[in-house]
Amino acid sequence: MTLALIIYLVFTALPAISTLAIVFCSSWAALAFFGLTFGYIAKDSYPSEPALWDWTTKTLLKRYAKVAVACLVVSVLIPTKEVTAYMLAGYGVQTVAQNDQVQELAGDGLDVLQQLMKKAKNSLEEEIEEKK
Repeated sequence: MTLALIIYLVFTALPAISTLAIVFCSSWAALAFFGLTFGYIAKDSYPSEPALWDWTTKTLLKRYAKVAVACLVVSVLIPTKEVTAYMLAGYGVQTVAQNDQVQELAGDGLDVLQQLMKKAKNSLEEEIEEKK
């Protein structure tokens, strides 16, 4: 059940988190651009009320910039579906390879292959000697 939950999260939750982080970062960038543009225009036109400029510089750029950068980092660090599939496959192979029964079977298989190689080598040597 744990592997099924991991696969579910990889193919649904992680792409959603990555997409939301990119959307938030893009929205912040657009809002910062328009806030700075219109805030600067409003500051020059109405110097007595720099509310938009102050909100943009103090709140949007100082406070939310940290969150936007964190979201951008998260969206970059979340692995893609392909990379996560490779990671799960590697974990599965490692788990199987560390199993004692599998190692015993592999050892027996190696012994069988060595015996077959010896028989093949002996038969080839006999054929070579017969031709001489």
